[in-house]
Order: sequence, then structure tokens, then C-alpha cells
Amino acid sequence: MNESDYNLLQEKSWRGKLTPAEEASLRAWFAEHPEAETGWDMDSHLTRALEKLPDVPVPGNFTARVLQAVDREASAAARPRKNRVTWFLRSLLPRTAVVAVVLAAGLLTYHEHTTAQRQKLVQGVKVVSGVSSLPSPEILQDFDTIRQISTTPGPDQELIALMK
Repeated sequence: MNESDYNLLQEKSWRGKLTPAEEASLRAWFAEHPEAETGWDMDSHLTRALEKLPDVPVPGNFTARVLQAVDREASAAARPRKNRVTWFLRSLLPRTAVVAVVLAAGLLTYHEHTTAQRQKLVQGVKVVSGVSSLPSPEILQDFDTIRQISTTPGPDQELIALMK
């Protein structure tokens, strides 16, 4: 016996009594799988307890109520498409608007920053162009020598003596 046969016997026990042959095959299954016996015992106790419950009378409008429930489910299945569109408009549209405002503010700030930088550059060019005479680049030829002279500590006494 395999597990599907065991499941079939379990379903059959819910509906009624098992035959002696089925009970024998069930005992053989429990010999191979002792862990299944606990579940079987609990299930059979539950089945017996349910059999003791009295039958509940069905209301006269039971069929009409079932059909109404089916109609409600069918109409509810058609509604989610509309709800998805309204959900999109209610939740994603405001978020998209906020992102657009933040992006626009960022772009405006960047534009103002670059404009200010250009104005500073233009002012610098105006100042430099207003100077009538700038030193020629030949002055910078001896820059390294001048820099070495200026790094000596204190005044150069020999140079001061020569200047007198």
C-alpha cells in the first residue's frame, strides 16, 4: 500500500466504516509507518464527534442565498480592474507629482548655481581686461631661482651690505 491508498482509506473512513480487508491493509501501513497512526486516531475521534452532532435544518431560502453569494463574487471579480485604475490614480499619481516637483526644484537650483558661476567668471575677465599692463610671461622664467632665494631664513646680510 502506498500513500495515495492510505489517503483514499482515510477519506472512506470519513464517510463510513471500513471493510475488514481495508482495516487489515491499514494495520500493515501503520506497521511500516507508526507516525501515521497518531494522526489517524485523532482523525477518527474527530469523525465520531462530528457524527454525534445533530443535523442542522437548512433554511428555506438557502438556494437563493447561495446564488446571491455567487452573483456577488462574480461582480466582485469584475470590479478589481476598476479599483486597480483608481488605486493607481490615488497612490501613484501624487507620488509622481512630488517627484516631479523635487526634480524641477533640483534642476532650477543647478541652473541658478551654474549661472552664478558664469557671472563670477565674467566679472573676473572684466577685471583682468581692465588692467592696462600685465607682466609678460618672461618674468616667470626665473621663478624657481626667486623662490629659492625667498626660502632662506632671515635677511641676506651679504645682499644688504652690497646695497649700501
